[in-house]
Amino acid sequence: MLLGRIAIYSLVVSILAGCAAGRTTVDVSAPQGTNPAAGKYVRIDSAQDKRTFTVAPPSADMASLDPAEDSSDASKARAIGRKRNGYGKALGDVVLPEGKTVSGLVESALATGFQEAGYVVVTQGDPNFASAAPVTAQINDFWAWFQPGFWSVTTNHKSEVQLSGDVGALHGAQTVKTRVSESKQVVTSSDWQEIVTKGLSAITQQTKDLISGK
Repeated sequence: MLLGRIAIYSLVVSILAGCAAGRTTVDVSAPQGTNPAAGKYVRIDSAQDKRTFTVAPPSADMASLDPAEDSSDASKARAIGRKRNGYGKALGDVVLPEGKTVSGLVESALATGFQEAGYVVVTQGDPNFASAAPVTAQINDFWAWFQPGFWSVTTNHKSEVQLSGDVGALHGAQTVKTRVSESKQVVTSSDWQEIVTKGLSAITQQTKDLISGK
């Protein structure tokens, strides 16, 4: 029994450490909604990425970038996770492809939440843009990480987005907070994509619930 556990743990460690050096690019898509046929107009004026990145994070759930890699604002805007080996040592970064950002994904997830709550989301150039109710968003947290255990690995994603506006049950500044986790026997690079996608869907659902007053 003990040997079996050791073998499984060694496998987990090797999987987590595999391809851990260097930066890995993972493509993620946010939920895409459709405007209802009728409803009040809303515009999301901005989704600002205000995450704090720690140089030497004491825990895996804190945003960070490998100091050996580019750590510019452009890289931070694309960062969604940090690889670690089975012993918790921080390794290579996990980032979105060029042209995609965390703020862009979150804005899409928020827009879908408003649409599912019955609002028509408009963008710049729409004839109803100027008269639409404005909403701003500040991203304080958005991060994915893997947590090795003795029998399995848990994939995690959390987010914290502060919404400001006067739409539905949203009055002033209110916070959408999400946390999703999944247990895996074996993890692969595609699990980064899966857990972040689930995190974005959670943002959509929480936004819908907040606006609807649930």
